[in-house]
Amino acid sequence: MELMNRIERIEERVFALMKEDQATYFLNQRLTVFLSVGTKKRRARVHTFRGKRMASIFQKIKNFLLEHPVDYDWIKVDVAKNFHFCSFAELNDQLRATRKNYFRRGIAFDARFTCAFLEEELNGNAMLTPDKDTPELRVNLKNMTRYVEQQRRKIPRFIFTDETSCILFETTSVFSEEEPIVIETTGTVEKVRVSPRTTPFEIKTVVTQASDYLARQVQADGRFIYGYFSCFDKTIQFYNSLRHASTLYSMIEAYAVRPDVTLQHAIDRAKNYLIEHLIVQPNESAYVVDWEQDAEIKLGANAAAILALTKYMTTFKSRRELALCRALANGIVGLQQPAGNFNHVLSYPSLALKEAFRIIYYEGEATFALLRLYELDRQERWLASVTQAFDYFIAHDYWKQHDHWLSYSVNELTKYVPDERYYRFGLQNVEQKLDFIHHRETTYPTFLELMLAAREMIGRMQADGQTDLLTTFPLDWLEATIERRMQYQLTGFYYPEVAMYMKVPERILGSFYIRHHSFRVRIDDVEHNISGYCRALEQIRQKEVVKG
Repeated sequence: MELMNRIERIEERVFALMKEDQATYFLNQRLTVFLSVGTKKRRARVHTFRGKRMASIFQKIKNFLLEHPVDYDWIKVDVAKNFHFCSFAELNDQLRATRKNYFRRGIAFDARFTCAFLEEELNGNAMLTPDKDTPELRVNLKNMTRYVEQQRRKIPRFIFTDETSCILFETTSVFSEEEPIVIETTGTVEKVRVSPRTTPFEIKTVVTQASDYLARQVQADGRFIYGYFSCFDKTIQFYNSLRHASTLYSMIEAYAVRPDVTLQHAIDRAKNYLIEHLIVQPNESAYVVDWEQDAEIKLGANAAAILALTKYMTTFKSRRELALCRALANGIVGLQQPAGNFNHVLSYPSLALKEAFRIIYYEGEATFALLRLYELDRQERWLASVTQAFDYFIAHDYWKQHDHWLSYSVNELTKYVPDERYYRFGLQNVEQKLDFIHHRETTYPTFLELMLAAREMIGRMQADGQTDLLTTFPLDWLEATIERRMQYQLTGFYYPEVAMYMKVPERILGSFYIRHHSFRVRIDDVEHNISGYCRALEQIRQKEVVKG
């Protein structure tokens, strides 16, 4: 009976949406409806129903569900609309011109929709990627055939030629876990559930689910399961000590938003693994070692460890790791050159220089970490190292890198040294990137972090009356772009209506994925989203306090 109630509520919502919509729903005097039903354990099954009237189609759906009384976690109904005809060759050209996994329409290969797939099926089963035997095609017929067999669909044998007729379509969609949720399905990349997506409640919900996901990845010994390629549930066989530490940092940020015993236990296990297995202290300096990358010592890894441990001490009111943080900071300062820049990579155990420079992120991470340590341990040498580094950053136009770590760092630095040079650097670091960020197609979570740190710095400038540098700065465009990215990043969140089309939905539910990297979920993909949304939530709350 509960199942029938759910489908009836979906039916009511679908009728209301279609009544409001100006779309074309009939093709050859027929309506086409896809029913997706799934559990957390396995990929959703998709069934197609057609008819002249929506009421009769829903009756068929109800009959089907009565005949197959499974306790479904999720039900989703998609009504096909806005049809576009093209040849197979034209479709292939269109797919070639589209970023990998960013094609957001369904495809039917015959007018009766006997061979038709939702966008979620196509992307969730890598059906729009080339295989080694047919690199010229962007329709992976092997993956398509395998999926059809797994779904046990009865589809006539198709022979594809350049002239084969294809029908592209959009959908009106309603998803049900408990109550019906409308999905925006416009054929654009921004397909996502309709909700007040950037309210504090929604942000906290996303942070909570994402941190729960990370907690599930912390094994008994404290080491993370690094990630998955979720289409086919393939575990990523790799590890990175820097990302272990930075992910730990984001989990502690999430704990500050929503204290939870299970999360705290996971944090403690991951912290202990960092200290006991990834950090060495051969002398007065300590180093994080990436054992699986030829025993490297990376500047950024030392920084991430300091960030995690100082955040832990601040959050859990402890000073137990302060001596270790000083030793890690000694390791960072020991890598600093007379000009102010840092060497990036050493070999362990020789401590010989391996790479003077690897990636710009390391230096922003290093200065940010020293400043977070300075907050707890007011030794002037930490601050002196940062100001020396910023002399180098400014002289060499590091702002052109538009690095989020530098944005964090300069925001932190201006708390202690409100120098106009630093404010200018922070503004330049974000301003010329705003247009690119606003229109960027990929989710790329560090963009939000970059802007939010800059906004916090700007707030301090305004509070201190240092507004001369802001006369030409596009404050409104910054606000609009922040809001845009806060919403847009949710297109990379594994809501259940997306996860249900992956091989093992429960494995990746509540995480964040990178669409163009084969729906990859990696701990650092999740941590950057958590960090951005935690900072956004903090700023929203501070704004409400000021208003109140």
